[in-house]
Amino acid sequence: MTNKKRKVYLGDCSILLEGEKPQYGQRVANNIIAKPARKAKSSLCSLSLSKGLVIVSTLPNIRSFACSQQVLDLELEAKKKFPNCSIFHIASDPKSGWKEVDKLHPFLESPGFTLDGLSKGQLDTFKSCFGVGVENEKRIAHGLFALLDGKFIVSYIPRQQFGIPNVKLFLNKIKAKMHQN
Repeated sequence: MTNKKRKVYLGDCSILLEGEKPQYGQRVANNIIAKPARKAKSSLCSLSLSKGLVIVSTLPNIRSFACSQQVLDLELEAKKKFPNCSIFHIASDPKSGWKEVDKLHPFLESPGFTLDGLSKGQLDTFKSCFGVGVENEKRIAHGLFALLDGKFIVSYIPRQQFGIPNVKLFLNKIKAKMHQN
C-alpha cells in the first residue's frame, strides 16, 4: 500500500486515510475483489467495473444510518440521472450487516459487497486503489466513485466523514464530466 496519507474528519476527530485518491483517467486496478453480500451471487472484480458507466459506493459501517442513507440516496438519484449505470456498494462489514438495509429498503436493486474475509493483500489492494483505507483499521471510509469503461472520471471522498455524503453534488460532477467527453 502506498505511504500517501490524507487527513479527513469524523466529527471533531481526525483520521488518516491510506492510498491516493483516484485521479481522472486512472484505470481501476486489475486485481480488485469484494465478496458478495446482497443481491449478488459472485464476487465483484475489476472486469465488473470496466463496462460502461459504473458507480462505486464505499461504506464504513453499513449498519449506520449514514451508510444506509448513502445507499438509498445513491440508488434513487443515480437511476434518475443515469438510468443505464451500474451501481455497486462495498462495505467493511460482514455480509450479515446488509440485513438491515434489506429490512428498511427491500426495493433497492443494486448489489452490496463486503471486504470482510479478504486476505490482507486483497484488502490493501482495494483500499489503495480507491484511496479509502482507514489507517490501522480494516475499515474503509465513505466514498463515491464513477468509472467509465474502467477509468475513474469522478472521485469523491468527503473530508467530513461524519454524516451522509452529498450524493447530488457527486452526480452533478459526473454529469459535467460526461458532457466534457
